[in-house]
Amino acid sequence: MENYERSSMNERKKKILWAIVQDYISSAEPVGSRTIAKKYDMGISSATIRNEMQDLEDEGYLEQPHTSAGRIPSVKGYRFYVDCLMEPVPVTGEEEDLLRHTLTEHATRMDEVFRNMAKVIASLTHTLSVAAQTGKAKSRFNYMQFLPLDGQRAILLAVTDEGRVTHTIVPVPLHSSLEELQHLAEKISHFLHDREIDGIDEKMILSFQKDTEENLSDFHPVFYALNEIFLPRKKVYSGGAAGLIKQPEFQDVQKVQEILNLLEEKQILEGVLSSDMDRPIAVEIGTENLVKPLSELSVIRARFTAEGRVIGSVAVLGPTRMEYDKIIGLLHFMQKQIGALLKS
Repeated sequence: MENYERSSMNERKKKILWAIVQDYISSAEPVGSRTIAKKYDMGISSATIRNEMQDLEDEGYLEQPHTSAGRIPSVKGYRFYVDCLMEPVPVTGEEEDLLRHTLTEHATRMDEVFRNMAKVIASLTHTLSVAAQTGKAKSRFNYMQFLPLDGQRAILLAVTDEGRVTHTIVPVPLHSSLEELQHLAEKISHFLHDREIDGIDEKMILSFQKDTEENLSDFHPVFYALNEIFLPRKKVYSGGAAGLIKQPEFQDVQKVQEILNLLEEKQILEGVLSSDMDRPIAVEIGTENLVKPLSELSVIRARFTAEGRVIGSVAVLGPTRMEYDKIIGLLHFMQKQIGALLKS
């Protein structure tokens, strides 16, 4: 990432660059000096704006497409905009209601919160959004128990040392009862107690079955359900591909295919979500993304934490012309809301 000496760009150039980025984001059309003079009250002539735009181009902040007299921001221009000029846009009342609903509707299932967050953010920003709940690193197994649901089914609860609850529904085995399930839960709880969640896998669950002298063949659905609770460390959820490929940048069939291929590259998406961040929200623009499929996109990543521990992450992928201020505002809001939800 480039270091900028703020003194190297005067206030007038900053205002012109800000206006060009804002206009290009909304119009997807190269921006000319007359447009800036007409739409933004800067108190200077079109000719003066044109001269400043030429300087900004010479300094690498703007580019001029061959077919147009207007300019568009370069990667360097977007970077200066994000780092020095942009202010996150607060969420609207309607957006706040929608995002709060996403949280409250699935408050007991963080994986569902992240799944729906990807869809909602994508719909609000016309981008491709991907999200994942991070594996519960350093959380330890505390106990499990069953709650009655109806005559044929019970709710399996698995609780960590931090009080986090994961649940699923299991069938009550034939010729069995809820009391027998509870007896099994006590044995499993004793076997798994204080083990790190990330270390609980199919092999460990099988070893419990092997070490137990009782015949547990009737309880295979329970073990399968328990394995399903712990096995998926990170599910990547996505939303918004249809909206993204409607953007002007992706009208070319080959570019659409590249986006669809990217969705199939789960390792790339997982890498985007898990790569190191030195701040709660990070922005990579165009060629700053070293992974080739992402080099024509911008990626805004947000890390979600609770008591200093990462619980999940969201990445928003879109054209370099994306609405950085709006997307960062949305992600800031969600970070605060999820933090408050987990504290409560």
